[in-house]
Amino acid sequence: MSAPPAPKSGGAWKGWLAAAIVAGVLYWSALGTGFSGSELSKNLPAIGEFFRKLFPSEGKPWPTEMLPEITKRLIETLRIALAASLFGALLALPLPLIASRTLAGKALYTAGRAVLNLVRSVPDLVLATLLAASFGIGPMAGFLALLVFSFGVVGKLLCDSVETIDPGPMEAIAAAGGTRFQQAFCAVFPQVGPDYLAYTLYSFEINVRAASVLGVVGAGGIGMVLQSSLSLLQYTRVGLVILITFGVVFLIDSFSTWLRGRLV
Repeated sequence: MSAPPAPKSGGAWKGWLAAAIVAGVLYWSALGTGFSGSELSKNLPAIGEFFRKLFPSEGKPWPTEMLPEITKRLIETLRIALAASLFGALLALPLPLIASRTLAGKALYTAGRAVLNLVRSVPDLVLATLLAASFGIGPMAGFLALLVFSFGVVGKLLCDSVETIDPGPMEAIAAAGGTRFQQAFCAVFPQVGPDYLAYTLYSFEINVRAASVLGVVGAGGIGMVLQSSLSLLQYTRVGLVILITFGVVFLIDSFSTWLRGRLV
């Protein structure tokens, strides 16, 4: 019976070196943000006072007269998120033909991945700001920004899934003289169908949260009510918007997570 291998020497100092590098990077990052523990503790009372203002004073009611406007903007938020997720996912469906090693040649794969990375490199908030300046204030800017985001996210995840499929059915169709399109639609997409639906739901989850924020830059949705209330210092209205938005987003995320678990 052979003896167990001796532990490699020098492993301890490598671990300490890695920990020191991580600590140094964290310290350097904190300096760049201007973070200060003393400054944070000094401002804690002001933070607490701000959160206290989000709730009505004793004996005063919530501003329920805002409920029709909040409901209208929440529905708009959900419509933006749903439309952007569905259209973005549909546009991403053919991407594996040009951006996955399984279906695309080397040159086409390189170009497809470059385009996909370029699309995903633009933050949705920046894109929504630019689109709001082009199309004007309203849901169109938010829809287009989140459509691009969904296209990039679903496309990237779908292409990665295609690269991990069982190649057997695809090789059988190729041996029978099938084209690339026939291989894709008869052998590849049936294997990644559940993943594709799960990725679409995942992008919808993210888009609901993002659409709630994009209104701050004039891209429609509940964020526009939040921004207008903040600018007028109507803090109880801000609190009501946050509470209702939190509840709706929580319910949607919970349902979507459950549904994705059933699909995958």
